[in-house]
Amino acid sequence: MKARILRHAVFLCCVAITALLLTGCNPTAGATIYEVIAPSGYTMNCYSYEEKFPIEGSSCYLKWEKAEDYGKTYDYDMQVLDENGSVLYEYPRRGSRTMRGILQEADRIWVCTEHWTAPHHNGYVEGWLKGSDLLLLDLSDGEILFQDKGGENEFYITSNDTRCYFYVPGKKESRKLFGLIRIPEENAAVYYRDTSDWTQKHMVYTFDYVAEPAIDTSNGVETCIKFYLSENQLKVAWTSYEPVGNENWEYLEKKAYEIPLTGNAC
Repeated sequence: MKARILRHAVFLCCVAITALLLTGCNPTAGATIYEVIAPSGYTMNCYSYEEKFPIEGSSCYLKWEKAEDYGKTYDYDMQVLDENGSVLYEYPRRGSRTMRGILQEADRIWVCTEHWTAPHHNGYVEGWLKGSDLLLLDLSDGEILFQDKGGENEFYITSNDTRCYFYVPGKKESRKLFGLIRIPEENAAVYYRDTSDWTQKHMVYTFDYVAEPAIDTSNGVETCIKFYLSENQLKVAWTSYEPVGNENWEYLEKKAYEIPLTGNAC
């Protein structure tokens, strides 16, 4: 009888430990998160779960809808809404849960739909971006004027006319062919792609770090890169979520980079 009780107690302990391990398992723990702050003040980050997103500089919105065969494909449709919420245009299988849009002159909008794989977050976690789709749309008739893709971990920031700007994290040194070939490290960078030759990367700025700058985040529980967009300039601020006083917590800026953008980007 005692042996049976002991076995049952051991079994319950194992179940409890397994449950704790499962609930506490977070593969994104410690990863840097992103946040984009548009000139209007609208902010997108990993905690944003909206169904529709304002198109910067416009009264229109982007909205995602599950595709008809979502249960099989997990695809989303993308809608462009007017200021009253009426559907102007719909693009089957073009949407995602994470989208951003920015108005260009002559009723054109750039739209980025991103495909993230980070669990427990709606994207914006460094290292978990599978890819993105970039579309240039004509709001007057809904025509797709240009379309192409962003690569893995190539984070879309903003657009100006025919240029799309991206931030890419750095890469540590690696080796291939059993260590015979050395691939040197690469620092984080901002570059743009142009519709005239999308395959080319035009370097705008190279940072002084690979993984992160020399900053002290030992008192923080989360590191966030904040991308502040403004006319002709991008501010990239590294922040740490830390206690301030006895009760409050804030993102404290540790280091910032102000980067002029070629042309009239916003």
